[in-house]
Amino acid sequence: MGKVAKVFPVLALFWLAAAGAAYANAVVLVAEDGGFDSSTIQTVRTIASSELRARGVAVTDDPEYHATVPLTDDLLQALSQRGVERLFVLRLGRLGEKVMISMEELRAPDSTPLFVATLTAENIEESDAVVPRLVHSVLDRVPADKTATIATVTAQESQVFRKKPGEGLWILGLGVTPLGGSIGWSHEAQTWRIGALFQGAEDDPPFFGLEGAWIPLEGDISPYAGAGLGVVWPVSDDVGNANGEGNANPKLGAKLDLGVEFFRLHSVRLLVGGSAVIPFASMPGTHDFNPELWLRLGF
Repeated sequence: MGKVAKVFPVLALFWLAAAGAAYANAVVLVAEDGGFDSSTIQTVRTIASSELRARGVAVTDDPEYHATVPLTDDLLQALSQRGVERLFVLRLGRLGEKVMISMEELRAPDSTPLFVATLTAENIEESDAVVPRLVHSVLDRVPADKTATIATVTAQESQVFRKKPGEGLWILGLGVTPLGGSIGWSHEAQTWRIGALFQGAEDDPPFFGLEGAWIPLEGDISPYAGAGLGVVWPVSDDVGNANGEGNANPKLGAKLDLGVEFFRLHSVRLLVGGSAVIPFASMPGTHDFNPELWLRLGF
């Protein structure tokens, strides 16, 4: 009776192990290895299997699945006959030093993907952070980029965001008719420009404000159309109204621009065009529409 009592726990452990194997109905395969060695591939697969088990998925660890395995119809049928109900597939690809790692769950016994998640690792050593995130993504059916935590954000995701091209330009201008000048600063991107400008000319009201322009062509020469909003001053500060009160205070006004920009692909630009300053309020001695022609340099 004593021997039976000693043997029974051992038999129970074997029975539990066998039962666990019988209900291990999920398999993790590596279908593309990216040229990495077998030990690296097995490590990546083990990380995935361990994370799946931690999430309650029973994964079989048959040595037959340790190597890279092509997903053929015969293999899928064989897995189905063995009772595999959930099939997870890892794929590794290289982009220089970077590694694209994807994980998908297939609809066994065919190769229809139920869900696919992909992340780019800076190198294969980042797989210990990337693969658990892919498991989370596939099991919970959420995008892989939504699974990041402070501890698992990849080097690729933490890079400084690249900005669209653009540059700052100081603007100096010469009014051709009427004679005048302008100075300002603009930020110019691929198809638009925005900035601040002061311009003045004899017999025309000075303007100071914000302006923007649309530049439709991306070559070295492009026409553009723009507009600005700011303040304007009367031509003379000693004018007065009928009651003798001064009327030299600045008023709200606008500016319209049409022109051509040359040398867009160079560090110095030439802008040739015309503008019209339009006060929003009547000012004695100042026209309601004040056209000008000018040349400007941006550098």
